[in-house]
Amino acid sequence: MLSSTLLLELAHNMVVNSLGESSVAKVAANALRGLWVVIVLVAVAYVGYRSLLWYRERIRTAHELDLIADLVEPGPRVLAVEREPCPGPPRIVAALNGHEIGAVLRELPVREFEAIALLAALTAALDAPARLPLEQVAPHPTGTVLLDDLQHRGIVTSLGSQRFCLRQVPRLPDRATVLAGARWRAALTALVHYYADRATRWAFALNSVRFAAGARRWFESEEPYLRTLITSCAALGDVVPATLAPELVRIGDALDAWHARIGLGENSSGLAAELCAVHGLEDLVLHRDLAWMRADRLRARPQRYRPRNLSTSLAARWEHRAALRLLATAPTTAVEREAKLAAAAARLEASWWLLPREDVAGEVCALINLAVVHIRQGRLDAAQDRLELAESLTRTGRDPDGRAHVHETLGIVWWTRGEPRRALRCWQQALTGYRTMADDHGTARCLQHLGSAMIVAPEHGGTLLGADPPLTRSEVQRQASGWLAEAHRLHPAARYAEHYAGQVRSMLTPSTRREGIRRLLPPRESTTSLDQIDRWPLPIADPAMTV
Repeated sequence: MLSSTLLLELAHNMVVNSLGESSVAKVAANALRGLWVVIVLVAVAYVGYRSLLWYRERIRTAHELDLIADLVEPGPRVLAVEREPCPGPPRIVAALNGHEIGAVLRELPVREFEAIALLAALTAALDAPARLPLEQVAPHPTGTVLLDDLQHRGIVTSLGSQRFCLRQVPRLPDRATVLAGARWRAALTALVHYYADRATRWAFALNSVRFAAGARRWFESEEPYLRTLITSCAALGDVVPATLAPELVRIGDALDAWHARIGLGENSSGLAAELCAVHGLEDLVLHRDLAWMRADRLRARPQRYRPRNLSTSLAARWEHRAALRLLATAPTTAVEREAKLAAAAARLEASWWLLPREDVAGEVCALINLAVVHIRQGRLDAAQDRLELAESLTRTGRDPDGRAHVHETLGIVWWTRGEPRRALRCWQQALTGYRTMADDHGTARCLQHLGSAMIVAPEHGGTLLGADPPLTRSEVQRQASGWLAEAHRLHPAARYAEHYAGQVRSMLTPSTRREGIRRLLPPRESTTSLDQIDRWPLPIADPAMTV
C-alpha cells in the first residue's frame, strides 16, 4: 500500500510539473490522486476485516474453552471392574398405583439414570404444574427429597457410582394419561437437555489436546445411552414435544463428530435415519436437510438458508460427499480414472471455497482430501501446496487432530518424492499428535507407514529408534514387526498392515540350514517377530498442539 501510494503521488507530481496547467494534465493528476485514495480505503477496509475475523476467532475460541473448562475427564478403565447393568424390566406393583412420579419414570425412554440427570428430571417434573396458567399447586418436596422417597419405596435402586435403576413402577395412571401430562414432558425434556449439553461439550473436548483422551473414554461409555435416547424418542412419534427436536439434533451432531473420529460412517447403525424420524425436525429446515444428508436421503443440493454461513457450510458438505462418492467408484479405464479424479478435485475445491473461513476443521478436511486426489493424479507439487495451506491454518492450535492428519499425508508426499528422512519426520510428528489426541485409527496408520518403511529402508532405523543401543538390520525389522502388529490391533481394517507384517515375519524367520549353523554360534540378539510394541518410535513434539 505504501509503495503504491508513493508511486502514484510521484506520478501525480510528474504529470503536473511536466504539463503545467493543461486541463488534460489536471484530469490525469486528479485521477491518480483518486486512485491513491481508493487504494488507501481498500487497505483500511481489509485490515478492519481481518481484525474483525481475529476478534471473532478469539471470542469463539474463548467460548469453546469455557464450555470444556470445568469438565472432569473419566479415568482409564479399571480392570475386572465392570459397570453393573440394570437387571431386567421394572416390575409392576399394584401397591404403587397413583404414584404419579413413578408413572412418569415408567414412560421415560431409559431405565438407567445418572444421579444428576435423574435429579434434573425429577425437579422438572415437580415444577411442571406450577408453570401452567391458573394452576393451583400444593407445596411439593425437592428433587433430592423425592429421590430418597423413591429409593425407600423401591421404585429406584442404586447401582453404585451415583447411578440408579428403575425397578418398580405403578400400573396406574395409564400410559395415555401420563404422556398427555405436563410432568412427563418436562421430565423428558430435562433428561434430554442434560445429555445434549453434556454431549456437545465433550464433542468440543474431542478437539482439545488436554481433554481428547478423556472425551474418547466418555463417548465410549455413553454412546449406547445417547443412541437409545434418540431411537426411543423417534419411536414415540408426535407424542414427543416438538421443542425437543433441537436437543436431539445436538446429540446427533455430537455422535457424528465421535463417529468421524473413530472412522465410522455418517449413518452408523442407522442413527441418522432414526434422527430423521424425530417429531418436530421437519420444522428445522437446516437440521432436517443435514440429517437427511447423513442418512443419504437428500437428493438435491441444499437450498439457501439464513444465516448464510450455515447455508454455505451445508452446501460445502454436499460437494464434499459428492467428491467422495466419485472416488469410491472403481474406474474401468485409465481415461475414466483421470476423469473421475479431475471431477473429484473440482468438487473438493468447490467445497473448500464454500466453507466459512471460521470452519477451520472443515477447510483442513477438504484440503487433505484434495491433496490425496492430487497424489493419485501424480501432481505432487499441487498436493504439497494444499497441505502447506492446511498446515498454516492449524498453527494457532485449531483442529489438532486435523494437523496430525496433515503431517501424515505430507509424509506420503515426501516418500513419493524420494525423500525418506523428511517422510519419516512427518510421520513421527503425526504419530505423536495422534497419540496425544488418543486417535487409535490415526496411530495405527502412522505405525503402518513407519513399519512398512523400515522393511524397505531399515538403514533409516536410527531416525526412529535412536543409537542407544546400537541397531542392526534385524533389530530394526523386529521393532517394525511390533509396530505393524499394534497397527493391526488398533485398526483391523487398516490396509496393508497385515501384508507387511507377514513380510517382516518371513524376513526374520531363518531357513533350516541357517538355523542349524546358528546353533553352533554364540547366542546373539533375538530375531523373533513381535506381536506387540517393544519400543515406540521416537516422538517429535509439535509446538502448535498445545490447546
